[in-house]
Amino acid sequence: MRKGGNVTLSALADELGSVSVILEWATEKARPLDADVSVLLLGDDGKVRSNDDLIFYNQPSGAGGAVRLRGKTSNTEDPHTAFTDVVDVDMDNVPDSVERVLLAASLDGAQGDGFGRLEYLRVRLLRGSDAAELLRFDVTDASTETAFVLGEVYRRNGQWKFRAIGQGYDTGLETLITEYGVEVDPDDTQGAADGADGANGTAADPAGAAGAAAGSAGAVGAVGATTPAAEVAGAADAPGAAPAGAQQAGGPTVQPRVRERRAQTVTTKKRPAARRLSTSRARRLDETDGEQRWQPARLFPVAGIGGAAEQERRATSAFLAVVGSVREFGRAITTRFGAPAGQVETFIEVPFTRGDEPYVPDGLIRVKRGQRTWTALVEVKTGSGELRAEQIEAYLDIAREQRFDAVITVSNLITAPDERHPVAIDGRKTKKVGVYHLSWAEIRFRCQLLIENSAVADTTQEYILAELLRYLDHARSGALTFDDMGPHWVTVRDSISAGTLRPTDKGLPSVTERFDQLAHYLCLHLGGLLGIEVIPQLNRRIDAGGRRQLLAEELCQKGTLTAVLRIPGTVGPVTVSADLRAARVVCSINVEAPRQGRPLTRVKWVTRQLADANGNLRVESFEQGSREASRAELLTLVRQKPELLVTEPTREIRAFRISLSAPLGPKRGVGKGTFVTSVVDTLEKFYEEVAQNLREWRPSSDPAAGAAAAESGAPAETT
Repeated sequence: MRKGGNVTLSALADELGSVSVILEWATEKARPLDADVSVLLLGDDGKVRSNDDLIFYNQPSGAGGAVRLRGKTSNTEDPHTAFTDVVDVDMDNVPDSVERVLLAASLDGAQGDGFGRLEYLRVRLLRGSDAAELLRFDVTDASTETAFVLGEVYRRNGQWKFRAIGQGYDTGLETLITEYGVEVDPDDTQGAADGADGANGTAADPAGAAGAAAGSAGAVGAVGATTPAAEVAGAADAPGAAPAGAQQAGGPTVQPRVRERRAQTVTTKKRPAARRLSTSRARRLDETDGEQRWQPARLFPVAGIGGAAEQERRATSAFLAVVGSVREFGRAITTRFGAPAGQVETFIEVPFTRGDEPYVPDGLIRVKRGQRTWTALVEVKTGSGELRAEQIEAYLDIAREQRFDAVITVSNLITAPDERHPVAIDGRKTKKVGVYHLSWAEIRFRCQLLIENSAVADTTQEYILAELLRYLDHARSGALTFDDMGPHWVTVRDSISAGTLRPTDKGLPSVTERFDQLAHYLCLHLGGLLGIEVIPQLNRRIDAGGRRQLLAEELCQKGTLTAVLRIPGTVGPVTVSADLRAARVVCSINVEAPRQGRPLTRVKWVTRQLADANGNLRVESFEQGSREASRAELLTLVRQKPELLVTEPTREIRAFRISLSAPLGPKRGVGKGTFVTSVVDTLEKFYEEVAQNLREWRPSSDPAAGAAAAESGAPAETT
C-alpha cells in the first residue's frame, strides 16, 4: 500500500476473525536499534477511552485480551539483523465503543537514533486463521523520527477498513500517545519537552508539522506528515479528525475537549519484565550466545523415528533409563506406588509366558532396599495408542504368578487424582497386585518439578533429566499434551447452542469426562510452569463418576463447565468456568476484604494490588450477610471511582471477586481457536495478572498503628 491509501479488509478476507499485526525492521548487526509496536484503541472522539487502551511493552494486553502483544523475534543470519514485533488483534471481540485501532512503532529514546537509520520499516497484516498476508505498508521517508503512526484499522459502515498513515514524531512515544489522550507520567513528558525545539514540543521539521496540521490523522509535532492527495480526496471517509490542538487548513483552532483526569498515568520508560510463568530450566540449558544454527547433540534424539512401534520403544527406553539413573526422579515415580526408597533397576521388553502364550511387557522396574524387593511390570502407549483391558489383566496374572507388586501403565490418557485407572479392569485381578496409571503429562510435570526446584543433587543427573524433558516436549516423541475434547464435542456443543441438550444424550458422559481430565491437566500444566503442586479442589464424598454426573447436570442446566484449582501461595482457589452458551471462559478468585477501615478504603486496598493488571478485569464486592455480589464494575472504572463498589458507607464489605473473561474457542482439536487452548491461555494470563499478585490482609501487630488506621479509615497491614 501507499501512504494515505485505504482498503476494506472484508474485500481481502471473507471472515476476518483475528489478525496479526507484524512490525518488521532491519538494522546493522554492529549497531542494532530496538523498536517496539504499540496499539491505541480510540473511541468516536479520536481519543483512548482510558489509559488501559494503550497496548505496548509495559501493558501487553487490552480490551479484555482482544489485543495482545505476542513478542519479538530476530534473525541474525546476515550482517543486517532483521527483527519482528507482533501483536494479535481479535477483531470479533474489539468492543463496540472502539472506532479505531491505531498501529504505532517507537524506538528506545535512550539510543539517540531515528528510524531513518533502519534498513527498512514496514507493517504487515496477516489473517489469524491461516497467516495469509492481507496487506503490507512500507515506510520509505523515515529520518530522525523516534515514533511513527503506521496506520489504523477503523470502522466504516459496519466494516473494518485499513488506512496507511506513516506519520512520524521525533520526540518519542510519549508525544504520540499524549495526542490521543493517554495521560503520561510527568517525568516522561518533561523528557520529551527537553528534546523538542521550544517549550511546546514543536518538532524539528516545521514544514512537516504544518502539513500534518492540514487535515491528517496525525498530531502536532509530526515530522514529514504532509497529507497525501489521496487522503485529502477521501476526507469524507476519514475515521477521525485531527487531534486536539491541531489546526485545520483554513479553519479555526480545534479546542481540546475537557476530559476527566484519570487517577493513574502511564510511563513509557521500559519496566523490568514482570514475573511471568517461568519456563523450565531444562529449556534454558539450550541458551547460548552463538552458533544458534548448530544442532546440539541430544541424549534422546527424535531423529529417525519411523512409526508408532519405534516411537513407543524409544519413549519406553528413554523414560525407564532416566527412572533408573536419576535417583530423585526414580523415587518420585516409584515411591508413590508403594516401592521403598532404594536402588532402582529398569529393563525393557522382558519376556514371560502365561500358559503356552508368550507375553513381552514393554518394561520392568525393580527397587531393592535391604532384604525387600519391589517389582512392577510396565506397559507403555504413545500417540493415539490405546490401553486394552485384556492385555492389562494378562499382565496382572503374570505379576501375581511371579509375586510382583504392581502393573504400571503409561499413556496419554489423563486420570483425575481420585480415579484409580482409566481402563475398566476386573477387580478380582487386583487383590494381590496393584494397578496404577501414569500419563505422559504427569511424567513431564514430575520432570519440571524437580528441575524448577533444583531438586536433583548431581549436575550430570540433572542434565539427563533435562534431556528427557526435551524429548517428551517434542511432538514426534508421542508424549502428547491434552488437546482434544473428544469425538462427541461438536455434537454436544451444538446442542447447547440450540438449547436441545438432554441428560440422556449419548455424547454427554464423554464430554464431561474429558473436561474432568482437562481440569487435572490444567493443574499439571500450571504446576509444571511454576514448579509447585497444583491440585483440583474435589469433594471427598463424591467419586469421579459422581463428579462427572454433576458436571453433566451443570452443562444441561446452565451451559457451563466448572473446575476449581488450588494453587499454593494464592489467596484462594481459582475457579475456571467455560460458558458454552456465551462462548466465554472466565477465571476468577475471591479475596477477603480487610476487617478494618471504611468500605471505600477496602476497595482501594484491592485496587492497589491490581495496579499493573488489565483494566478490563471485573471486580465484584460482597457485603456482610449477603451471598450475592452487591456491586460489580470493570477495574478501569473502579480505579477512577472506588465508590462504585460501595452501596452504603455504613455497610461492611467482606470480600471481593476478581474475574477475567476471554473468548472461548469452539473447536475440539489442536491449534489456535480450540476449546482447550483458550482455557489454558486464559488461566495462564489470569494467574500472571491477578492470582500471583493478590495477598491476604493481615492486621497490624502494632496496636498504635491499628488505632491510627481505625481513626483514618485505612486498613492496617503487617509488612
